[in-house]
Amino acid sequence: MYCIEVIRAEIDLQHHMISAADEAAGSSEVPAMREQWIKTSAELLQGLANLEGVLYRLQSYMLPRIPALDSSALASAIRQGNADFQESQLVANRCAVECDAPQVTNESSQACSASCGNSALLTRVAACQSPTWLPR
Repeated sequence: MYCIEVIRAEIDLQHHMISAADEAAGSSEVPAMREQWIKTSAELLQGLANLEGVLYRLQSYMLPRIPALDSSALASAIRQGNADFQESQLVANRCAVECDAPQVTNESSQACSASCGNSALLTRVAACQSPTWLPR
């Protein structure tokens, strides 16, 4: 249920990004930029299709098991998935700012790797996109 909630949030984010890319493509007066936004939108649509496939597999796996599971544990997993996704977006944004900025020193590069490269939260949330434990 944790991963179902994470993937639902990812799908919602993907929808917003697709809308923004489509809007940018429609308002761009430069043909090269419009083409780039169209390509970005196509990539986002492919990502959305992948996420929807994962969500379907997760739901198919969980649906017959839900009646036998503790409802408070299910609710807790859903809340934790939502909270972790929200926090992962904050961490990812912070890491993008820290790690994509021009590095002044080797020390700041190492700090970036230490704070963002080994984030257990980002790893846990990202693992939901490709649940290797889930039967095909």
